[in-house]
Parts: sequence; C-alpha cells; structure tokens
Amino acid sequence: MTYRWREHEAAHAELREAVLFLEDEREGWGDKFADAVEAAINSILDSPHSWGLHRGERRKPAVRTRSVAGFRYDIKYIVHNDEVVIVAYAHERRRPGYWTNRLNE
Repeated sequence: MTYRWREHEAAHAELREAVLFLEDEREGWGDKFADAVEAAINSILDSPHSWGLHRGERRKPAVRTRSVAGFRYDIKYIVHNDEVVIVAYAHERRRPGYWTNRLNE
C-alpha cells in the first residue's frame, strides 16, 4: 500500500524552527537534520505500523514514534487509513507530551 502524508501545521512550523536552530548552533547541521528527517519520513511511509507506540500507550488514534537518526528528535505520527499524519517533530527531552492537544484538532 502506498501511504500519503501530511504534517500538522504546528509540526511544520517546529520543523522549520529546529532546522534554523541547529544551523545556528553549527553550520551544516540544519541541512543534516533536514536530510535525516526526510529519511525518517521515508522509512515511516515504507512501513508505518513498524515503529513503536508512543510510550506503549493504547490510545486512539494510536500515536507512533520514529526517532531521527543522529539527533535528539522524534517524529510523532498517526496512521489513518492510507495517510500518515505527522503531529510533531519533538525534541526527546524538552516539554514531553506538549503535542498531545494536536490529536484533537
């Protein structure tokens, strides 16, 4: 099955912010992060049900987590029919669970 994908509006904004932040921290990191996010999204689309449930929770919709290789960020997403919806690009240690209100939007 081929999956389509989209981002929650706030997730899209936080991705841009993370790219800019990382680029400010060290030249070239923004591009490396963007490339790692793209690779992670492609792996999600290849097999969206393969990645773990967020903290093992059994909520509906089920939230899955895919880490971004080489960075302390996770992609939080849900699968609905043939669509993957990215709800957050969340730093692993900052503001845990801040994105959960996006599931109701």
